[in-house]
Amino acid sequence: MVIEYVLFFYMLGLGLFAYIFYEMDEKSKDVPRTKIEHNKEQWKHDPKEK
Repeated sequence: MVIEYVLFFYMLGLGLFAYIFYEMDEKSKDVPRTKIEHNKEQWKHDPKEK
């Protein structure tokens, strides 16, 4: 009986751990790696569009 609770919380913890790292990986793709890359992105935008 106790082993079911242990396995349940163990698997729940592993799933939460994997989800957190998945979200961190997804969010890191949205952030420019360097300031130089950020400046290159700014130059791509045409000021006439606004």
